[in-house]
Amino acid sequence: MGYIDIAAVSYALPDGRPLLDEVSFRVGEGSTTALIGQNGGGKTTLLRIVRGEIAPHGGVVSIDGGLGVMDQFVGHGAAGQTVHDLLISVAPDRVRRAARELEDAEAAIIEHDDLDTQMRYAGALADYAEAGGYEYETVWDTCTAAALGIPFSRARFRELTTLSGGEQKRLALEALLRGPDQVLLLDEPDNYLDVPGKRWLEERLRETPKTVLLVSHDRELLARAADRIATLEVGGAGSTAWVHGGGFGTYHRARDERMARLDELRRRWDEQHVKLKELVATLKVKATANDSFTSRYRAAQTRLRKFEEAGPPQERPPEQDLALRLRGARTGSAPWSPSSSN
Repeated sequence: MGYIDIAAVSYALPDGRPLLDEVSFRVGEGSTTALIGQNGGGKTTLLRIVRGEIAPHGGVVSIDGGLGVMDQFVGHGAAGQTVHDLLISVAPDRVRRAARELEDAEAAIIEHDDLDTQMRYAGALADYAEAGGYEYETVWDTCTAAALGIPFSRARFRELTTLSGGEQKRLALEALLRGPDQVLLLDEPDNYLDVPGKRWLEERLRETPKTVLLVSHDRELLARAADRIATLEVGGAGSTAWVHGGGFGTYHRARDERMARLDELRRRWDEQHVKLKELVATLKVKATANDSFTSRYRAAQTRLRKFEEAGPPQERPPEQDLALRLRGARTGSAPWSPSSSN
């Protein structure tokens, strides 16, 4: 098993605007955590930080166990790509690098069959075998049989354009869920799946011993598959994370209760602030008339200053439009919707 530990991660946009403000949460061993939040709140950027594409401006991400990643539009519309290309793209890093080098070496030896290309090809074969590529092809065989109904030997060179979006997604998910990577990062894994495909995904996510961080807008998937919900909440200093330690079924009630607590804490702080300012004003008048009140006046000033320096409690985050959907289409395709680059 593995885990993802996101500790005080901060990030600012190129124009200096803060996007993430000390985001912290942990995806524990064997759990499935859903990451939600409004568009522009930083979900995409946080996923890119987790997968190592960009570095945070503060904080650190720790991952234990191999990381398997599936993008939102994996393989979709990739002209000329094959089933083999799709499977390579979601393979463990070592297998992926060895497989791509083997393909390049094969292409090179077709173009120029000389000693150098022969040596390169021989080295690529050895590296692919050492990486476990041939053993991993047995996993691919199971995946193509489950997703497409045919063995890998027949599916290998089939172009992705002949597959529906749902078949492509199912194939990638089969490979990741059956593969050795213990930590999975899944961006909209239910897109393009039909209803039976979504049910299959929900069951597999409940069954898998892997650690999963997923992004989805499907309420039913969140309710049936996620153990915890991490919400990116937009604020003036950037988005912060609030984690609900239960499933989506209790999320809204827990969020309402949290908002009520934040409102109450802020109300109490405001009341205390007013009282301290009134005390300072009263003692100032008395100290002007009687020197015996001077020390009390200065002590009240110090108390007010420290109170204001500590600042108010966390403000209630603005209401968010999470754009959650009840359920996707019943076909293997889904309408494309623009998502923020943040």
